[in-house]
Amino acid sequence: MSEKGDSQEKSTDSKPEKPTDSKPASNDFAGEQTKARKVVQGFTQALIQWMPLGGSGTAFVSFVLKSEWLQALLMFPVMAVTVVWAAYTEAVLTRLREISAERGKKDVDDFMAWLKGVDEAIRWQLAGVEDKYLRCQGSACREYRTEGYNRGTFVPLLSEVFVPLELSSAFVKGVSGEELPMFPGFRQEDVELIRAVAENELLIWDLLGKIKQYPAFSRMAILAWGGYGKTTLLRHITYTYAKHRHRRYRVPQFLPVLLPLRKWQSVIATEENLDLPSLIEKHHIPSLPSGADLKLPPQWAKNQLQGGKMLVMFDGFDEVKPEWRKRVSTWLGKQMGDYQKSVFILTSRPGGYKDYAATNSPSSKLYVKSFNAEQRQRFIEKWYLTQERYARAGRNTPEVKQIANSNVANLLQQLQQRPELEVLAKNPLLLNMIANLHRSYAGQQLPQRRNELYQDILTLQLKDRPRSRGIDMLVPFPESQQILQKVALTMVESKQPSINRWELETWIDNHLQNLDFGKTVAVSEFLNQIVDVSELIVKRDEDLEFAHLSFQGYLAAAEIKARKQEQLLLEHCQYSWWKETILLYCGQVNPSNLIRAFLNIGEQSAIDLAHECLKESPRKIDLEIEAELQQLEQSVSNLLYQQLENYLKNGKWEEANRETYRLMIQTVGKEKGQFLEREDYENFPCEDLRTINQLWMSNSQGKFGFSVQKEIYESLGGTEKYNGEVWKNWCKYVGWSDGVVNFSYEAPKAHLPITLPVSPEKREYYFHLPTSHRGGHGRVSSLAQRLVTCNI
Repeated sequence: MSEKGDSQEKSTDSKPEKPTDSKPASNDFAGEQTKARKVVQGFTQALIQWMPLGGSGTAFVSFVLKSEWLQALLMFPVMAVTVVWAAYTEAVLTRLREISAERGKKDVDDFMAWLKGVDEAIRWQLAGVEDKYLRCQGSACREYRTEGYNRGTFVPLLSEVFVPLELSSAFVKGVSGEELPMFPGFRQEDVELIRAVAENELLIWDLLGKIKQYPAFSRMAILAWGGYGKTTLLRHITYTYAKHRHRRYRVPQFLPVLLPLRKWQSVIATEENLDLPSLIEKHHIPSLPSGADLKLPPQWAKNQLQGGKMLVMFDGFDEVKPEWRKRVSTWLGKQMGDYQKSVFILTSRPGGYKDYAATNSPSSKLYVKSFNAEQRQRFIEKWYLTQERYARAGRNTPEVKQIANSNVANLLQQLQQRPELEVLAKNPLLLNMIANLHRSYAGQQLPQRRNELYQDILTLQLKDRPRSRGIDMLVPFPESQQILQKVALTMVESKQPSINRWELETWIDNHLQNLDFGKTVAVSEFLNQIVDVSELIVKRDEDLEFAHLSFQGYLAAAEIKARKQEQLLLEHCQYSWWKETILLYCGQVNPSNLIRAFLNIGEQSAIDLAHECLKESPRKIDLEIEAELQQLEQSVSNLLYQQLENYLKNGKWEEANRETYRLMIQTVGKEKGQFLEREDYENFPCEDLRTINQLWMSNSQGKFGFSVQKEIYESLGGTEKYNGEVWKNWCKYVGWSDGVVNFSYEAPKAHLPITLPVSPEKREYYFHLPTSHRGGHGRVSSLAQRLVTCNI
């Protein structure tokens, strides 16, 4: 073999063999590292232990070697102490190693847990939980479903027909619970701006946008009678946030949670240890469209609430069963206290809200105002355009708009020409009904009164609409209405706004038997038609209820009339739950006997109810009833104004002023704490205004009264048109410039009465009328014009 070959072979032979497995080498290397660490640790420990022995040990050995026994003996205790130190430090270092090891493990575990939490948060963030929730909650509020009358021919989207509701402010509670005569934290110029510039434009977004500056708005109670759009307002808020459209209103970002209390009252009242996060996660979210499939991070709702990221809306406290209201209100108050950073809104009818028993109540109380002329027109225009467009496959052509505009013009003309119809149209629910009737009965005159409107709706839904759709109702009209009347009265008597299907079918079956339909009509099929065709009863989760409590009240009243059980109303006249049924009954009969019975009770609440029954009665239709009620009206009026007369005769000017406000606010159908607006004065009944004015004039020797205020206002050049100089002079003349009320006979002429809300606790009026206040001028000028119209 050549040298080259030999060298190559030698080179090859000298190469180390490639290991078949690399793990043993790695283990050996790791083992060497461990041994090295142990040697270093041992050396360090020994150094610490025997370091003190360095000097003393050397000296002791040196003395022994030199036979210097005395010095060696003296050095020995020092060395002994050093030995003890070595033993002591060994124990200390051993324990330190153990503690350090334990703490190190804990720190590493905490760090890994933190990393895991960050990882989970990132994963949930990437999963888009909040957006998915908003889609679920928004889907539940997408359609315009007015509480009480859900459908015309087509169901429009909420965004297509919603008209913003205007709110009127009441008193706001301060930090210590006292009622304040203005919004806490507002400067005087803020108050002037809200009351003057935006007097009729106070919207929910105005308040939500001020939450950071004025925390009182983070707890709001919105009150209104049935049909004023409380639920629709909350659905609008929810849908706006769900679609991220809240930015246009410049309000803080929140996750909206809409909780109907009629739906969850049983859960709140009966489930032990229930808190708001559990209600949201275990009950509310699974009930939303696609909500059952939504996966939530641990304690998601609790974290959102504690972080102030949720806007929680409890809808319909008045629809909670009376026996549960105290328990439910206590629970609501606790949740508001537990999650103070989040925002809460509660809606209710005023009568039901009086049963709110929790000490932690909403700090800001607001009322929904009636639809004004502009709002009515906007709603009718939007509603008719959507109906005509949907009826033509969604086309939005000039022809469709022309048809819609023609119908709008006809309906608006009827409202303008018939004041009694215009009064009904101030209620959004009734306006929706009026629009449906107008479209269904094209060219016909609309009903004049609320009872007639409800009856026309029942006829339309139970008879005319099914017939136009070619549907044969299993039980014909009017027998179908008779069954619903019996059901409604049973529900009113048992204080049930809703009922489970099995119990309802049992009731209906008995009524079918009595009407000889039991053998030919299956109760379940009849109920299905009432729900699906007539839509007068609607399904709310697992329970059923009338589409609106007003329908339930009307039908119950009709049944009481049919049974001649007027005594039943007398037995329950002190309960707010029965008020709607009582008033609707008075609209169907001659209520003379019932009114006399209320007057005989003698209590102020019964006298007030008698007065409201008079207004609801069919006196303008039935001339015989008119003659009898005219005689009775004088008795009601004497009792109604008796308290005011007593105050005035005895010179109790403050009490008389407060009673005047109460009478006037009741007459226009509002609640204490609300303002009398220009429209209220413009339509105030002349006889009532004349009676109040005459009582003030005759008992003050002509010094106080509305007519005196009007005369001075006109003598200074005051007209309906605003004039800042005239208004300033008038305020100065009557003593209103400084906003301080003088309840004595020494007050300036025309100083009283002042028809504004008052805080009973502080005895202060919601009375801040700067000399340039247009809102105050509007009220005074409207009142003056009404006095002229009424010839007072």
